[in-house]
Amino acid sequence: MARLPDIDTTLATIERVASAPTAPYHEFRALRAIRRELERNAIAADEDAYGQVSARVTRGNAKRSLALIAHTDHPAFEVTEAHGREGRARILGGLYSEFFAASVPVLVCDDADGTPFAGTLDGYTSAPDAVHNSPGHCRIRAASELHAGQFAVMDLTPFAVSGDELQLRAADDLALCAVVVLVLAALRDDTRPHDVHAVFTRGEESGLYGARLVAEDGLLPRDVVVVSLEASRALAHAAPGRGVVVRAGDVYNTFDNDAERFLRVAREELTAAGIPTQRALLTGGTCESSAFVRLGWSATGVAVPNVNYHNQGEHLRTFTPEIVRLSDLRSAVALLVEGAAAAGRDAEESWWPDVKVVPRQIRDLLRLRR
Repeated sequence: MARLPDIDTTLATIERVASAPTAPYHEFRALRAIRRELERNAIAADEDAYGQVSARVTRGNAKRSLALIAHTDHPAFEVTEAHGREGRARILGGLYSEFFAASVPVLVCDDADGTPFAGTLDGYTSAPDAVHNSPGHCRIRAASELHAGQFAVMDLTPFAVSGDELQLRAADDLALCAVVVLVLAALRDDTRPHDVHAVFTRGEESGLYGARLVAEDGLLPRDVVVVSLEASRALAHAAPGRGVVVRAGDVYNTFDNDAERFLRVAREELTAAGIPTQRALLTGGTCESSAFVRLGWSATGVAVPNVNYHNQGEHLRTFTPEIVRLSDLRSAVALLVEGAAAAGRDAEESWWPDVKVVPRQIRDLLRLRR
């Protein structure tokens, strides 16, 4: 029977992964945190030519394979010019210009593990750059000397727990990277046939670039079912606290029905165990499954509803922590473990065999008579 992961283990894994500062093209701290978690669970990791970490857990003779895709970046800022303690910083990844009307406190980081130091962004200049999904750039002033190539993240609490609510600087998508680790760890000891690949991608917020490279270069077996994991904008029909959402599509693309079949089988298992889940078309953004379906891959997705998506507060024009529910994240782990087992046996939903073939008596009843 489907079961939820341990609360303490879930929280500890999310905290260690999601606390890492990250930005498009500067995901190295997050990738190192993920590798440490894989190591902690005795799961071997590989790295592709683009610095993206991958792993695989398999047992028995699985009929179908899943590939879990989660990205390691989050909207942030890259120092492009530096003169002592002042310079310019380019905005990277899907932030609205109105949130820069007031100064923005940030932490300046490098790609190594040095201690971040305080800074402030102001003087926003509009300069749209589609290649980097950037609306423009800001002046940056910092407590220490700046260097071009550093990056800055919002100076927000990286991880805090309030009941079922988790407040995170980067729930999107580091919380779901932690979910992938937890799924792999759970499957490592699962005796049912399964075959699950995982790729922790880069450059998603600037253009789905890491996922596009995986799809274009064929870095996964062509017959896998791709499952994108996201912390997607909370919507009225996909609200926090009601369980993980099986994602039928995003703002631009509809995903593959046959790929989703294994998640629907998993939903049946979770329903029997009293674990809530949802299914919805989530139009709050574009996810990495779009990179795959556009190139002909079989792909689907899951998401947890994310309040203050991209740290952009819903009522005040200030940056604030993203909020996701622990219960939704735990149900995501349970759903994907069962989905892997369903793919392993190439399972059908319980209701489908009853409608797959029209009964003879109905066929005869409806046959045209003149």
